[in-house]
Amino acid sequence: MQTTTDKILATAMECFFQHGYGASNISMVSRYAGISRVTIHKQFKSKEALFRAVVEQHFQQNNIFINRYIVSDGNFWQETNALIIQRCEGLFNDVSSSLIRSDLLHAGQEFCKDIIEQEENLIKASMQARIEKEVAAKRLTLNKIHLSAQALAETLHFAPFGITVSVSAQNNIAFVSNLMAIFKAATTPD
Repeated sequence: MQTTTDKILATAMECFFQHGYGASNISMVSRYAGISRVTIHKQFKSKEALFRAVVEQHFQQNNIFINRYIVSDGNFWQETNALIIQRCEGLFNDVSSSLIRSDLLHAGQEFCKDIIEQEENLIKASMQARIEKEVAAKRLTLNKIHLSAQALAETLHFAPFGITVSVSAQNNIAFVSNLMAIFKAATTPD
């Protein structure tokens, strides 16, 4: 059964996705959800707080995937590829309007920078832990590329993400897979 908070967050996400951050407001969420503005304001003091809660909820749901990634002993490159693709797809990729998507990305950078940085740090730390585990098991070497586990984790995290959020019409999933193949070849022990 959906709680009032869950209903508010789901409705807020729909409003933000349909109308953008700028055009959405608590009154709109109230109308769509059939919940009074007073009830919404008791839980979320502002539209910004509501937007932050939507973003936080998205990251919390994705952290289940990250937690599985950290403890896995599966194929490092396949699982890292899947993690990066999942990460690059992001919260706003289902928004059909490029103007609304741009508005939401701007709002995310303006109001959720700390949440985004925390999530990025979690992902980089998770990748670094997996890289260190692979190096210890001698399934991966960093000698050829002269990078630390931390530097490789940062590169794996930022390189594909920066490109997939661009406006390129290219196949981003294929790009990520090709990039992973290059890193795999460069780090495979002889």
